[in-house]
Amino acid sequence: MKKNTGFTLIELMVVVMIVAIFAAIAIPSYQAQIRRADTAAVQQELLKLAGQLERYKSQNFSYHGFDPKYLYGQTLAMSSLDFPSSTNKKYTITLVDISETDPTTLLASSAGLGQRWAISAIPETTGYEALLVTSTGIKCKSKYLVANDLTNINNYTGCATNAEKW
Repeated sequence: MKKNTGFTLIELMVVVMIVAIFAAIAIPSYQAQIRRADTAAVQQELLKLAGQLERYKSQNFSYHGFDPKYLYGQTLAMSSLDFPSSTNKKYTITLVDISETDPTTLLASSAGLGQRWAISAIPETTGYEALLVTSTGIKCKSKYLVANDLTNINNYTGCATNAEKW
């Protein structure tokens, strides 16, 4: 008598269930890791810009007139940049002069004083962290879940109450 070999439907369903459980655990974990990696990359970019600002001030005695276009191979003045690129945009990085009462004055414009600066990184989608670094020593990040989470960062005054320093 010949014995049939193969899998029963129940065995196959058990394997599918196990794979589904692994996927349910692994996919959110992987997405969280991607968000952490993107946040670390944008932090590095903010610190690079902050270093270039300090270098510029040591040569010009002011932040006034700083334009990061040479860092990114641009020919036009830059007020903000898409990070990591315009085709795969995850953050919008904005550099402003906060020595004026209007914090939207750009350092590259002729209107600002150029004594203090702020750089914000606002994520394109919720779930990521919004970041702020200023020349006055503020370095914070807060989880962006709703638009109200960005109020303090957009005003360049600090992060929300649930923020953490970095």
